[in-house]
Amino acid sequence: MPPSRRSPSPEVAALRAAAEATVRQLRDDVREQAGLIRSGAVAALTEAAVERVIEEITAAARARLDAAAPPSQGPSADPELQATRRQAISLITAAAREADAVLRRAWRAGPEEAPGQRRRRWLRSP
Repeated sequence: MPPSRRSPSPEVAALRAAAEATVRQLRDDVREQAGLIRSGAVAALTEAAVERVIEEITAAARARLDAAAPPSQGPSADPELQATRRQAISLITAAAREADAVLRRAWRAGPEEAPGQRRRRWLRSP
């Protein structure tokens, strides 16, 4: 997130740091899950199961953000903090869309073969 012109409040700085850490964690979780899918470590994974994994990873990211800075209520809430929270939510939403795409691609591709094996690709309907 871009810093403001003046020094942000400690709450805003903490929220920015938490948002960046949350996005990093979300991406790490997705990379790990995609690797498991590609390796075949998770057998007979259905599209519904992939959707649940995506939902769980995204929910965990949102929970981490909420723990770092619960939504503030009322007109007296710090406007900079509210704006930073909206930016953080946008970052996490974008990372969640990216996670969805990565995991779906890994699922559609299926497990990688061992060296020397020939891979047969079946046509799948979209």
